[in-house]
Amino acid sequence: MSALVVEVDGRVLRLEGKPVYRIGRAIEADVVLTAGSVSRQHAELQATEYGWVLVDNGSQFGTYVEDERVTEYPVERRVTVRCGPPAPGATLAIVPAEEYDVVAATPVAPAAPPADPGAPAAPAYVVDEATRAPYPVTPPPATPPATPPATPPMGTPSPWAPPSGAPMPSMAPPPAVPPSVPPSVPAPGARPGAAPGLPPAIFGNDATQILAVPRPSGPPGVGPAPRTGPDLLLIAEGREHRFRHPTPITVGRRSDCTVVIGDPACSRLHGRIDPVPGGWTYTNLSNEGTFHDGRRVTTTRFDERLGLRLGHPVAGPELTLVPILSAAEEERRIARRRLRRRLVLLGGIAAALLLVAGAVGLAFVVGRDDPVKPSGGDTDVLEAAKAATVKITAESHLLDDPSNTGTYHGSGSIIRSDGLILTNAHVAAPEAPGLEEKYGDEERIADPEYLLISLTDGMTDTNAPAAYRARVVEADGELDVAVVQIYADEDGNELDEELDLPTVPIGSSADLRAGDDVTVLGFPAVAGEGESITVTTGVISTVLNDPDLGPRSELDTDARIAPGNSGGMAIDDDGELIGIPTSLFAAEGSTVTSGRIRSIDAVKDLIEKAEDETD
Repeated sequence: MSALVVEVDGRVLRLEGKPVYRIGRAIEADVVLTAGSVSRQHAELQATEYGWVLVDNGSQFGTYVEDERVTEYPVERRVTVRCGPPAPGATLAIVPAEEYDVVAATPVAPAAPPADPGAPAAPAYVVDEATRAPYPVTPPPATPPATPPATPPMGTPSPWAPPSGAPMPSMAPPPAVPPSVPPSVPAPGARPGAAPGLPPAIFGNDATQILAVPRPSGPPGVGPAPRTGPDLLLIAEGREHRFRHPTPITVGRRSDCTVVIGDPACSRLHGRIDPVPGGWTYTNLSNEGTFHDGRRVTTTRFDERLGLRLGHPVAGPELTLVPILSAAEEERRIARRRLRRRLVLLGGIAAALLLVAGAVGLAFVVGRDDPVKPSGGDTDVLEAAKAATVKITAESHLLDDPSNTGTYHGSGSIIRSDGLILTNAHVAAPEAPGLEEKYGDEERIADPEYLLISLTDGMTDTNAPAAYRARVVEADGELDVAVVQIYADEDGNELDEELDLPTVPIGSSADLRAGDDVTVLGFPAVAGEGESITVTTGVISTVLNDPDLGPRSELDTDARIAPGNSGGMAIDDDGELIGIPTSLFAAEGSTVTSGRIRSIDAVKDLIEKAEDETD
């Protein structure tokens, strides 16, 4: 197949060696057009057994060859192609390579001397039929127009004058444009016209835009509404924009966006930044996506510096969002971190340690190991509970070092037969708001793209190979609880049939008292990489009233809990779920470590909300 040559925006591209070349506004296209009306994947050049064919990809505004709209068009000669309506950056020329090479190799005749005004006019050009290019050439006019007289006779209308009654063109010279800036590109510091709410550019401060949008006002006579969070510094295309909280912000190529980005990889309306109490939330509105550290972002809350890429995980325009705290607020924030209680997470922090050191965390052993079934003695109850316990595995990376990746695991309980699973937030959604404040942020990991779910083999008490993928339905970082839903098989394929998985009945923690029996199930690191389910028993040592979560929200137990138990199952003698093993607690300066269980009654509202969303 012969090659093609494409002329676009002053560049010459030679297309050779591939069966398909893509034309569009997307960065990954082979021929990139910059006009806003061009679709991201607008058209293709396809190699067929008969030659190259230009194919429109169902674009919104169509593909045109010599100003005629086409769906498919064989490229047999030089053609001018326009993608969408006429606009700068929408046109390209496609030439078969052999034709282009012939034309390029033809020497150009030297320029003729100025013609004698008295001599007869020479033809505008001469075509040698032996070397004429095989594409149409616009013929010259039949009769060259006569040179206009310097001063037309009085009363004689000039052939170059506009028709009678038409407005006369202005003879003023066009405004001067700096030679280094094309007329279609705004000069540095210029704002897109029609962008609302933007003050005029400040002379000498072209790199910074200060968008002092007024805060929403309260009722008349009350004054402006108090600030409910940090102000925001937004950096895009080398320019800074500042916003006061609370001010909603839109980002995109449309001129009515709050922040207008000219890069063609950015969608017309790409994203929205909403103020929330104490911070901001970014929401992606583009089909092409928004990316953070190479991972697609749908909605994310942030109260620290956040770097995003729009439209492409590597080459898209960068958007940097920086919440601005006052010095006093920053000092208080640091002080709060110093006063946080010291907990060792059974999955989140253990996962971070795994990412750093590549080793499984140490199992803390406290309390009794030896019986392996509830004291009620009902083996069927225990077997049912084991069948409803799952191992959750995920891949992630450290937020502070995306190159430091690794795999971690935790546990979960199936609470509905279609694959609704209860676990900890630090297992399923490590970035959930509230986790950092609860446990500290020394080693934080990113939310995994998906969770792998392994069921328990009832014959061997080992976890079977991962059978399903699950995603988060609800997560609460303050409670450290998440509900996830199975949605695909282990390879990401849609499920062929409805699931009918074993479940654990949800009990009540309202009447629990110190000394009541408890059985803990999960996949901790004591069994290698959590290859086998572990069952330990103990008693409720005490019932705790968490000041943030309410009375009876946490249970302290002497049953052995180790990293990997996180999100698993704590049941009573009737086999009912009374809590979620969540963390280990050690008072500062003490060698005594106890296990903490989030009581089931504290999380029932979250479970109900997740069930409503997945019905």
